[in-house]
Formats: sequence, structure tokens, C-alpha cells
Amino acid sequence: MKNVAAGVCLVAALTLSTVASAQAAVPVGDPTAYTSYPAVQDPGASAAGYFQPYWFDDQGAHIQAHGGQVVTAEELGVEGGDVVTGSEEGRTVYYWYGEDRTNGYYGSPGVHAYKSYDTLNWTDEGVVMRGVSTAADLESDYFDALYDTVDDAGQPRTERIEELNYHLNTSDAADYTAIFERPKALYNDSTGQWVLWWHSDGQTTPGGSMYARSMAAVAVSDSPTGPFRLTGAYRMPNRTDYKACISAAVPGQARDMTVFQDEDGTAYIAYSSEENRSLYIAELDASYTNVTHTTDVDMASAHQYSEDGRFPYLFADGSAEAPVRGEDFQIVKECGMLEAPALFQHGGKYYAVASGATGWAPNPQTYYTADNILGSWIRGVETGDANENVAYNAIPEGGDGLLSVGDTRRTTFGSQSTNVLDLGGGRFVYMGDRWNSGAADSTYVWLPITIGEDGRAEMRNPSAEDPARWADGWDASYWDDKGRGTEIWSVVDDRLPDTVEPGEDFSAALPATVPVEAGGTTTEVAVTWSATSFAERGSQTITGTLAADAAFTAGRTFTRTIEVATPGVVNLAPDAAVSASSRADLAATVVDGNVKGKGWDDWLSGGVYPKASWLSFSWPLAQDVDEIVVHTYKDGAGATWPSTVSAQYLDATGAWVTAGASVDLVQDASASAPVATLDVSSLPATSGIRVDLATATNTWQSISEVQLWGAEGPTELCAAEGTSVSASFHQTQYATMPAENACDGSASTSWSTWAAAKQDQATFTVEPAEAHVVDRVGFTNIEGTIASVGVEYRDAEGTWHATTAQAVAAGANGRPTAISFEPVLASAVRITFATPGSYLKIPVLGVGGATADVVPTVSTRCAGHKVQVMTTVRNAGDDATTVRVETLYGVKTLPVAAGGSASAAFPVKATSAPEGELTATADGASVTTGYAARTCG
Repeated sequence: MKNVAAGVCLVAALTLSTVASAQAAVPVGDPTAYTSYPAVQDPGASAAGYFQPYWFDDQGAHIQAHGGQVVTAEELGVEGGDVVTGSEEGRTVYYWYGEDRTNGYYGSPGVHAYKSYDTLNWTDEGVVMRGVSTAADLESDYFDALYDTVDDAGQPRTERIEELNYHLNTSDAADYTAIFERPKALYNDSTGQWVLWWHSDGQTTPGGSMYARSMAAVAVSDSPTGPFRLTGAYRMPNRTDYKACISAAVPGQARDMTVFQDEDGTAYIAYSSEENRSLYIAELDASYTNVTHTTDVDMASAHQYSEDGRFPYLFADGSAEAPVRGEDFQIVKECGMLEAPALFQHGGKYYAVASGATGWAPNPQTYYTADNILGSWIRGVETGDANENVAYNAIPEGGDGLLSVGDTRRTTFGSQSTNVLDLGGGRFVYMGDRWNSGAADSTYVWLPITIGEDGRAEMRNPSAEDPARWADGWDASYWDDKGRGTEIWSVVDDRLPDTVEPGEDFSAALPATVPVEAGGTTTEVAVTWSATSFAERGSQTITGTLAADAAFTAGRTFTRTIEVATPGVVNLAPDAAVSASSRADLAATVVDGNVKGKGWDDWLSGGVYPKASWLSFSWPLAQDVDEIVVHTYKDGAGATWPSTVSAQYLDATGAWVTAGASVDLVQDASASAPVATLDVSSLPATSGIRVDLATATNTWQSISEVQLWGAEGPTELCAAEGTSVSASFHQTQYATMPAENACDGSASTSWSTWAAAKQDQATFTVEPAEAHVVDRVGFTNIEGTIASVGVEYRDAEGTWHATTAQAVAAGANGRPTAISFEPVLASAVRITFATPGSYLKIPVLGVGGATADVVPTVSTRCAGHKVQVMTTVRNAGDDATTVRVETLYGVKTLPVAAGGSASAAFPVKATSAPEGELTATADGASVTTGYAARTCG
């Protein structure tokens, strides 16, 4: 924003001087000097001040450099580099090139240029690459001097004019309208020429698509202020399977583009191809006016233009003339629907910022990085993270690869990328456009980018981040306390505690320094921390802020997570089967551990929103739930969260009963999404919790995460790693519903025994990876009729024994059945379902492993031709105890030290013994285990 103290209030000047018309005219205002970059507000596209503030040049006209780029140079020669540093009369000089939209989207005069010494105040250098509105314009002295369009006799060279008119006529009344977009400039030290590239598009048939050509055009000049002469308009290199993402792709397509000049002087062009599905980078030749592999044939038959008769060799087809992927070109992202690339480099890492392809509507932009510009690119800086291959608009707040921080509208602060300006020393300026459908009053969004740990790029809006300091605009001092430097850095060891308890003061455990690696050197750097305690359970984020050192200013920040947990209390939600009243496909996102990102909402098509919705969580084994925490999500400009959150639970009969707890939430659209906490500690153990959501407004309700905190329940063996399951029968007709479906944790898949010939009985066997103490099973049947259920267990030697759960009646269909029995040490569990004349269908089944400090093992042996029953009792507890061991052959009492074991032998006094059981009891808790029959010779 312009320095208000220096002159007339900017807003008032705009109101009085903006000319209203069907196509917005160029706004004019006070050309008083700027002392800061314009403050960016993001009130939403429908707000009256959305397309403000304007940015005025030295003549008081709103700058016409849309889709552009800033480079620096000195007029009498320059050095290589993406932003070429030079001086003019001792001052650095900058040039800003961009689309001139004086006449609106069509009829563009061409590429406009502005000059500055501070990147704040700009002098108009005019249109440096001109388009035309009629073919006759090309007969003027200006164009004749560039293209020799008139012969020595004063006669127009008709064929040449026709060819140039096809590529330069921007009038929408032309038979073949041309479009100038995203102009970018390079200086070539070896040729002494300035090279201008742009996205050159337009019609290929009268009245046809305005984006049919999809080319990149190039022009050259001896001066940064032109005039630039068109030398080519080309399709660009493609992989041979360029239709892999969409069959409508055309050969060599090049739309939104940019250029990049590396430190060694090598230049590259980046372009959106394959109908914006894939983002490419290709190396330019030594002159910067073409790619490295060319041919004298227009391989696309697309009316390309070439002053010297050379065209890009389009396909990486393996021939000697063809470009090679990884050597001459690379694809940053395949099938990503990206456009508007902007490239920059920092600390040896290359960055590609890109927008989603959503027309004039802004979106949450992403970025990719690579250590080699033609090597492998990844989203963000973390290899293989959860956001690597999600859609650009699905990256959660703070997720790797999301450029903007604090971008509440998810619009990159209402902008689309066009360039990243490197001011040196780790200071980068994002240059973006806020498009009014290509009108002359479209505005600019310039914002600072900082480079965080491991090279993470983070763009913030200073006026929203710190309005007290930056409400009137921001300047280069923004980076002074943001830890700027020229290297990629990382904290080698954060030295933080892994786990703390809620409310615990862990300040004494926080390190005063941490080792930080940068540029191959590790140093100890002082650090301060954002928190010394956390009230809420779960993964909590703590931020460390580094002090200044020899290479960085103060202010580098890094984040880590600390688990806040109460011993014995866990989040039960991730192990539950989750369902929802609508949009069931999104239900599982509310237990994915991300309390910040978008999870589930109850949106329905047609603009009709449910006033009441629910999310349910169920387990085959009953759980003790004490607290429900619902993290809501702000999904747009409104208050997209419930007015009231309440809960129900499943009672022993399988009926939903109110939990007697609810929380009211204020639906304030200007507030952050709230968190609702419900105390349900008085509930009995339950197999299900339903969270009820009600809204008082006509909008959808969005939830990030639901946490269900409670006592650590029994180990669920059915779905445990290493467990194998089997059934005596499963449905194979029409659909296959095997036993595994009952142990996959999903309520949408089932084990079924339905068949035309009914099975009167079916068994289900669960074999964990190692023996466990087991004391319960649970399931919910949804079809058929189960008459009764019995449970057996298998001993270590493979013999099956009955538990105390036999002939148990099953619950009604759709309601849980919970079966308990005396604890047994089992190598496997077998459940027998009696279904005479019927069948069963069970979506989720559970086998509960109990905890026991004292666990016996038993075997038999021969001693003097007589059988003995042998037992060893192990005490895993912290205290010594006395164990009573009972068998058919006697009872013994064994003292067992903490962590120790004791053994005993029970003589059978016979040459044979049938299979049997042994029970060990300590401190009132018993565990039974079995042994096989034995005969001695």
C-alpha cells in the first residue's frame, strides 16, 4: 500500500478516479512514492474492495504487468543468474514485464515493461513487445523495422504479414485471435540479447477455441525495454505417451509457462502441458530462443512459427534427434492439474510453485522441490509423505507442499502465482495476480516467502499475520526476524520428551540449545519454545524458535509433536468402525490423526443441508469411554460447524441411549473452528458411541477429528498384526465373503455363511501370532439367525478345550453380542455358531486379550512310566505374590518373586492321563490353560 502519510488517502483516490465501463478501464490515482509493498486483504471475491489496492506507476496509472516477472540488470551488460544483479548509476535496476490488459482480456497491446530501483516505485517503459489489432498495423514503420514487412518499393509483403498477424493479432474480431500471457524475460550474456518468452495461445479456426494453439512464443531485443522481435512460436517437448493423463491432450502442448536461468547460465522453460494435467521443464539452447533438440519439421502440424526454420523436436521417442527425459526435459508432476508455474532456487534446491487449474478462481497452491532441476521432483520437501499424491486442494493446513500459511479461505490469499522474485540473502517475494477475468483493474498480490526447516517454503500475509505492524504494507524488514539465510538447515536432534501428561510442566525437560545442520556444518544454537505444558491429550505441536548465528538472523522456527497422554488412557476412536449419516466415504477421515485438516462434512447436493447429522463409532468388544473431543473445521467463509454436539451410547441390549452430555458452539463466521469436549465418564462400558451434530444455520457441518478418550481396553486379537483367521464355511455364491472380512475392522465388509443349502453350524477360528490370555469375544450379526454360540480355546500342544462360555444366546440382529468367560491362555480361539436352517452375516468380530501379571504354562512328561503334569508360573508384576495352582491331581501354593518364576510337578500316579486343565490364581485373578492327553510306556 502507498505510504498514506505522503499524500492523499489511497482509497479515496481510487473511488474518485476509477472509470466505470463494461470493461474496467485502467484505474488512475496518486503517483506519490511508495515505501512498502501493498498490504493484501482477502475479504472474499464478492467484497467491494476485493480488487484493491491498485499499484500506480510514476504517471499515476495502475501498473499493467499482469502474469509477469521482475528481473534486474544494468544497461551496459549483465552477469548470468535468474535475477541478474547489476547497477545503473550505482543503483540496482529492476524490470517488471507483464501482460498489458489496458483494453481488457482481448485486444492486448502486448507486453508492458516498468523500471524500478527499489521494486516499490515503477517508471513506465511502455509496451516493449507489441501485438496488433489489424494486419494493416504490420505495415507501419515500427513493424517494418522489426520484420521487414514492406519491400523497398513500398509494397507490403503479404505472406509475411499474414503469418505475423496470425501470431500477433490480439483483437477478438480477428479471424484468428492471438493471446499474450505470462511474459518472462532472460538476458543472454553470450549473445548480448534480451530474450522474452510468453504463453502464446489463440484460435486455430475462426470462431474456435481461444486456447487451441497452446504454444510458447519467443522474441529478442538488444535492450531490456525493447522493441522485442518475435522469432518463434512453438509447441514444446512431450513424452511419447502424452495422452496418459487425458485422451484429449494434443502433441507438445505448452500453456502457462515461465523461464528460469541457473547460476551456470543454463536456461529452462517450464510449461503446463497435456491439457494442464502435467507440468514440464525443458532446457533451452545456448541462445535461449529454442530447446536443445530441434528439427526443420513442424511435428505437430500446428502452424508453429520459426524465423530460422528450426522447431522443437517434440517427442522423447528414442531417436538420435529426440530429447531425453532426465537430460533435456523433465516432468515435475504427472496428472496433477497444475498451471501458473514459478521457479526459484535456494541453497542448492530447486522450487516449482504451481496453481491448480481453476480458471480465474484462485485456489490453494502447491510447490515441488528437486536437487537437480531435470531430476526427480517431490511435492514439498518430505519424500513419500501422506500429501505426496493427493490433489493440490486436499493438502491440509500446515501440510507438506502447501505454500500458504494462515490462508483461511484456501485461495493463496486470493491470488495465482506468476513469479518468485529473489531479493538475495534468503528473501523471496511471491508475485501473484488477483484476476478480475483479465480486466485492466486486476490487481497484484506480492507476499514474502520464508524458507523453513529442510527447505520448507512458507508464504504468509503480513497484514493478517501482524496487523499492528503491517496493516499499511510490508517491506524487506519482514525477513529480519524470520531467520533468513542462504543455506538449507535442519535440527538434527530436538531433545524433546516423547510423552508428557496433560497439564504437566515439562519446562525443565526443554533443551536450551539444539544441534542445527546447515551447509554441511552442525552447530549448537540457542532455542526458545512455544509451550511448557499442554492441557489436551493427543499429539500436540510445539514450536522451537532459533536464535541468530553466524549464517542466519534470529527467528528460524521448527515444529515437533509431543504426545500428551495419561497412563492407561488412550484414544479409542482409531480402532473403531466409523459410519456417518451422510457421506460415509469420508467418515474414516475423522480418525486419521489430523486435527487441523478437513475431514468429514454432511454436505448434500442440491443446496439442502441436514439440520441433524451423526457420526458413530463401534467396537466388537465393549470399551470404557470417559471423554469425547470433537474438533470442528472451518470449510469456507461461514461457520461450518455444529451449533450443538451431543452423544449417545449403545447399552447392553444394543439400543442407543442418550449419554446426557452436550455442548453448544457459537456459530461465529469470524472465529476459528471450535473444539467441543463432552464428559461421559459416568457411562458403562459400551460397544458404540454416536456423536450427534445439530446446526441452527443453513450450511454444512464439517469435522476434522473425533477423539474418544478412555481406559485402555482389551487387546483385540482378531485384527492384530500376525493373526490368521479361518472359517469352516463362507459364502461364495454371487459374492465372496470370507472370514477375513470379519477381522478387517470395516463395517462395510462381512463374513457370511449364506448358501442355497443352509449350514446348520459354522466355526470361526482366530489364531494370534503368539499365545494370549483371552476372556471375551464380541460380534454383531446382521442377517440370518444364530441360535447359540460356544467358545473353545487351543492349548500350546494343539488340543482344544471348552471355555466357560457354552450355549450362549446371541443378541438380536443389528445389536451387539458380548460373551465373557473365565480367562484362558490360548494359542487359538474357536467360536462355534449354531444356525440350524439359517445362516449368519457378521461385519466385525472381536476376540479380547486380557491382561494378567501371573501366567502359567503347562505340559506333561513321563517319570518312571508314570505321567506327571508340569507347570511353570511366571510373575510379570512389580510385586512378589503367592500363586495357587489347582489341577485334577492336587493343589500347590507357590511363592513367586516380582519378575520371577516358579515351577511345580503334579504326579498322576498312572501310566496315562486324559487331556485336562490347570488354573493359576494370584491376588484373586485366575488364568486357566490346558494340556493334551499323555500315555507313558
